[in-house]
Amino acid sequence: MQEVAKYYEVIIFTAALQDYADSILDELDKGGNISYRLYRQHALAYEENYIKDLSRIGRSLNRMIIVDNLAENFQFQPENGIMIKTWVGDPHDTALFELAPILKGSYFSLLVEIVIKKVDDVRKALERFSEQMMKQNEAGVSKFHLTLEN
Repeated sequence: MQEVAKYYEVIIFTAALQDYADSILDELDKGGNISYRLYRQHALAYEENYIKDLSRIGRSLNRMIIVDNLAENFQFQPENGIMIKTWVGDPHDTALFELAPILKGSYFSLLVEIVIKKVDDVRKALERFSEQMMKQNEAGVSKFHLTLEN
């Protein structure tokens, strides 16, 4: 989070209840890198789910990226999303720790590239990255090389 916060405003938007979420976030964010915290009461109850409707945050959608483990959570703005591995509630689960090098590695360099190149609309960049990942995956590439260049 510390690295990402150098380039982005970090907003945690969780469908968890506030007391539970805060107890975890207080442990994860000792450096105070989270700008805002949004909880279940900020999500939209929709078809038995709590949707993280990014339009309710008050920021331009062309400048927001959501990282989540469930596509349903950002189904109103799927073009803003990056999917991650699900944390299953196991205290020995390492999904969050596994996310750090991904964000610091390929995803992080992409996120930085979006900032450095002053991309007008992050959704177009994410679409481009997704297309490149699919093509490289189909070609059997295991370590993706993704770029905004043509």
